[in-house]
Amino acid sequence: MKKHLCLQVRCPVIQQCCWERLTGKNLAMKRAQPSFLHARENSVDRRMRPRPNTRVNLESLMSNESSRTSSSRSSSPSNRSPSPVQSEYIPPEAVKEESTVKVCLRLRPNLKNNPVRLAFRIQDNTLLARGSDDNSTERQYTFSDIFNDSVSQAQVYESCIRPSISNITGDRGATFLTYGTSGSGKTYTLLGTNNSPGIVPRAIEQVFVENSNLISPQPNLKIDKTTIQTLDDESVRDEINKVQAMKRILQNRDNSHVRMKSIIQKEHAFHPKEDPDLRVFIWVSFVEIYNENVYDLLAHDSIFGKRKPMKILSNEGNAYIKDLSCVYAGSSEDAYNILQFGIQSATYGSTDVNSNSSRSHSIFSMTVVSFSVVDQQINYSVYKFCDLAGSERLKKTGTVGDRLKEAQKINTSLLVLGRCLETVYKNQKSKKLAEIVPVRDSKLTMLIQSALLGKEKFTMIVNLYPTEEYYDENLNVLNFSSIAKQIVLQKKMTQKHHRSTRFSFFLAQATSSPSARIDGNRLMMEVERLKQELEHEATVYREQLNEKELENQFLRQELLRQELQLRNELTDDFESYCVQREATFQTRLKQAQEAAALPYKSQIATLNTKVEKLRETIMDMEYEEEEYEKKLAAYQDELRKYRDKERRFRRLSL
Repeated sequence: MKKHLCLQVRCPVIQQCCWERLTGKNLAMKRAQPSFLHARENSVDRRMRPRPNTRVNLESLMSNESSRTSSSRSSSPSNRSPSPVQSEYIPPEAVKEESTVKVCLRLRPNLKNNPVRLAFRIQDNTLLARGSDDNSTERQYTFSDIFNDSVSQAQVYESCIRPSISNITGDRGATFLTYGTSGSGKTYTLLGTNNSPGIVPRAIEQVFVENSNLISPQPNLKIDKTTIQTLDDESVRDEINKVQAMKRILQNRDNSHVRMKSIIQKEHAFHPKEDPDLRVFIWVSFVEIYNENVYDLLAHDSIFGKRKPMKILSNEGNAYIKDLSCVYAGSSEDAYNILQFGIQSATYGSTDVNSNSSRSHSIFSMTVVSFSVVDQQINYSVYKFCDLAGSERLKKTGTVGDRLKEAQKINTSLLVLGRCLETVYKNQKSKKLAEIVPVRDSKLTMLIQSALLGKEKFTMIVNLYPTEEYYDENLNVLNFSSIAKQIVLQKKMTQKHHRSTRFSFFLAQATSSPSARIDGNRLMMEVERLKQELEHEATVYREQLNEKELENQFLRQELLRQELQLRNELTDDFESYCVQREATFQTRLKQAQEAAALPYKSQIATLNTKVEKLRETIMDMEYEEEEYEKKLAAYQDELRKYRDKERRFRRLSL
């Protein structure tokens, strides 16, 4: 009866609503049930909330609202600024160019003596490609910059690399990629030679020259597994010893760094920055991806033993390599030595196309950690320089055996890289449900996924050998780069804050005063003075320690001498005691022998007497024996005579 009391109401609408509530036959609930035949409406999400058809950036609306409020406040007479600052106008083309991936093209010069027919032409920033067939269609590829075969390394660096490294505190970092066919000049562009340095030595020089006044002499801060780690004194000494050990192991060291440094300083104008509030720590790592295995080129076992593949892990969406050797570089010379140490362990091989071909993808990374003393804020930027192995065709490279396996792994990783770029471009272009970018299909894409997903600056230098011999391979490279040119970047700065403490609160209060910078400089001078005092005291303590060690050594020698003397005295005393005991025992032995022989002396005398009597008896018997022998001889003579007579008598009788 209670269930149907609501039906007594005369209003049919109320009756229908009550009936639907009691029976559970709500139409909206029916629509919410999952179905594979009837899809959900686009205006309703999974939680039955309205979803607009167009995307609205709420952050931009809030910023516009705040700007309107501030402008309305500034327009009042009391808040009007006496000298308003005019806003700088930025053309939309520049904004569009900065928001997309920067793709530059560099043509390799023809080093062969025989002339070849070029299949590519340059027109402004557009490359025109046409095959050997006259009826073939001409293709056009647009790049951020195109460098012909006469452009120097300095011009390439100024246009492609230098703008991305100018601000170490405001950027998340950048990834620089050299891509092209085998033998197109990728490694030359990245590393260069002693007389023509590549982009990596120039980037090292730029970072260290611009931050020469800010670099800390000791590695107190380190980014480990994408988290901040403060090093103690023992860890600091270990990090410094790593660089010294690499310098000792590195063979054939010459003055190439000094020569390259002078060349770079002549071709570029790097100016040091002045910011007493900032401290900079630079860490370097170097890895290679060989046969889809990641190897650490800075580990000591990469030279002296069998290398072990490393694992790639992820923390908060950022990929890192487990147990990767990250070495602190306090100067550009240290960074260059670390680079040379890693190059010695890299994998190279010979093919029909290139006699010194890279058989792996190598990634040289510089992590620049900046610490603000006043704001207690830490920023870090990671700059990756990737030297990709060249894409190859087996019929032209003639690879077999291990080289064939290497080429297959290289082409597979480059194929995955192209799929990732294509997926990112489709996701940014389409308004539908985004596809999953296959960054986990290859170790290379896992390490540079931040750049592929548009979270940091991405610059690609495409190297091309513009001849008809490699026309098909170059078309694949150009198609690959055309997709990368259209990816949009999402600028995001990586900041790490220390946990707020009472010290940081008082420090913020103290630094807000006008004399904060002066006090900060005074404190820094005081810290330097205290460091010098500590070093002086450490030197004094070391000298005292050396004196104590010498005294301890002298005391040890004296103790050894006294112990030796005591041992000799004990030996002499024991030897004399042994001699006395031996004499005593000899005397006692003689007495015992005499006492033991006394009872047998009388027996011996009696026996001797008997022996004498027996000797006399024997002599008598011998005499009698002689007499008997004489008688026997006489009897024998008589017997012989008798026989002779008897023989004569017989003869006479016959």
